[in-house]
This record gives sequence, C-alpha cells and structure tokens, in this order.
Amino acid sequence: MEFLKTEDGSMTVRHPVLGELYHSDRGAVGEAEHVYIRAGFETVSAGEAAVFEVGFGTGLNAWLTLRRAAETGRRVDYRAVELYPVEREDAARLNYTDDPLFLELHDATWDGARHEVGAGCGLTKYWTDLLRFDFAPLAECFDVIYFDAFAPDAQPELWSAEVMERMFSILKPGGVLVTYSAKGTVKQALRTAGFEVVRLPGALGKRHMVRAVKPSVE
Repeated sequence: MEFLKTEDGSMTVRHPVLGELYHSDRGAVGEAEHVYIRAGFETVSAGEAAVFEVGFGTGLNAWLTLRRAAETGRRVDYRAVELYPVEREDAARLNYTDDPLFLELHDATWDGARHEVGAGCGLTKYWTDLLRFDFAPLAECFDVIYFDAFAPDAQPELWSAEVMERMFSILKPGGVLVTYSAKGTVKQALRTAGFEVVRLPGALGKRHMVRAVKPSVE
C-alpha cells in the first residue's frame, strides 16, 4: 500500500487495485473535518447521534467523530460498511494522532458485532460490498450518513439512484447525508431518491461539496 503526505501534512494511502486515494491530496484531516464533522455531525441535534459511514477506510472520519463527541459530551452509535479495510499495521503508520482510540477502532472486528469504544460510544463494522448489504433492519435508524466511497468515476455503481434510495431509507426524517462529491450525476441521483440537495463550499479550495436532507414528516 502506497502512503502519501497531503498538502496539510496529514497522510493518506492509495488503493493498490483501484489506484484511488482514501482522502483528498489537498489534506486528509482538513477534508474530513470540513465535509463530515462540520457539515455533517455538528449539524444534527445534540444528544446521542447515530452515524452510518460508507467507506470506513483509514478510520479517520470515525476517530474525528468520536473525538468531537467526547469534547461535547455526546454519545455516538457509529456503523460503517467497507469492502477494502485498511489493515491495523498500515493504520498505525498514519500520522493523524497518538490517541490510542484510533488503533482501537481498527482492533474492532468486521463481523457486525457492536464494540464499546470511547466514552459510551458504540462501533459496528461490516466487511461487505455496499451493493449486497441488507439495509432493511436499519430503516430510519440514522441521523447522518458520511458517504465517503471512492470517486464516482472510479466506482459509478456506488453513486446510483438505487444506492441513494437505500441511503434515504436508513435516515430518520430530517437526517442528512454529506459527501465530498458535487458531481451532477451524484446530485441527480440524490434528488431522484427523494433528498433535498444543498451545494456547499468544498474543502481546502475545492469548489463544492453536497449536503442532502431527508424531508421531515409533516
């Protein structure tokens, strides 16, 4: 696995088969903070938050979320699906933090079992193809979705209207989906699924990102 330093000094890795970076080369931590924490996690109501991540990757988004939860006294039920997990040994080479919690996230098994992590938070990881994952038991369970799959050009099947309909189904009314991609086909897929799509300034000089909202029940 190839390791690269991004423009903000934090590291990312390149997928050995797809050739895609797990994080933006503009800044791994900077992008994650902008897209998933500030535009996603921090916008949902206080108290316990249920988070679903598409693409656990290096564990950076999960660690930042649990760190922010600890700083604000919140509890988090964090679940993630990933087809290409980063091995613990590789994660240990990343320069994000010395916090033992970061590697604890990688010690958690990929069998769908809940692990207690951090201060009263839960982590559940599923090692599977997103297209084969059974979303039915998770209907309207989540406050926020981090959609952090590899780019639409690399994996267009993961950004289809059918997939976004599944995302719509697991969000609570009023819940949000955030993603770094503002590609036209992505926005159209989200609208087709029923989301209200808002284009926001992107991270670290990127023009745009997307926050999609599931309408509340009247």
